[in-house]
Amino acid sequence: MPRREPTVTRPELMVACPECRSVQGAACYGKAGQRMKGVHKERAELYADRKNA
Repeated sequence: MPRREPTVTRPELMVACPECRSVQGAACYGKAGQRMKGVHKERAELYADRKNA
């Protein structure tokens, strides 16, 4: 079976998170150590800055 890249559902995941230190492609984690449905505000802003640059 051929291998393929995982589908990225949130483009903000393409940058590392400075808030929770999640690596590129990984989900953000909240204060309780649980996976977040969204991403941290800082990560979204960082992605927007890189996209607009």
